[in-house]
Amino acid sequence: MMKRKIAIAMGGYSSEYKISLNSGELVYKHTDRDLFEPYRAHILEEGWFIVLDNGEKLPINKADFSVEIDNEKITFDSVFNIIHGTPGEDGIFQGYLEMLNIPQTACDYYQAALTFNKRDCISILRAYGIKTAKNFFLNKGDNYNEDEIIDRVGLPCFVKSL
Repeated sequence: MMKRKIAIAMGGYSSEYKISLNSGELVYKHTDRDLFEPYRAHILEEGWFIVLDNGEKLPINKADFSVEIDNEKITFDSVFNIIHGTPGEDGIFQGYLEMLNIPQTACDYYQAALTFNKRDCISILRAYGIKTAKNFFLNKGDNYNEDEIIDRVGLPCFVKSL
């Protein structure tokens, strides 16, 4: 039986990329080597790389999401997406992989894009009568009245930045 080549996509372009790298390492460490051949795919603002066990970084060819290792072109049977933030949670990476016909573990690009934008997601949910938590949206630089916010959402509450 041939082992499936799995790219474990980790990182991202947000401040949470280090958390994603740690999570990706856990997935890599615990992947069943009898069934799969895992590869660490670091998807970072400074570049996309496959990181070998010795720490060497090899560039990913974005034309087909492949890598060359020891003069052999490696393509992936699927991608385990554990990227935090953009491009892994907002639909960009999902859409890219879909165009390349590479299966991946996250939701499709549309669902990712919709749920990544809280305002858009809530407006769609409400249009279908799906209940959502009470909320109060602010944009950077907006003037606001704390009492008005508390009156609308109540306490306790939490703040989620976009």
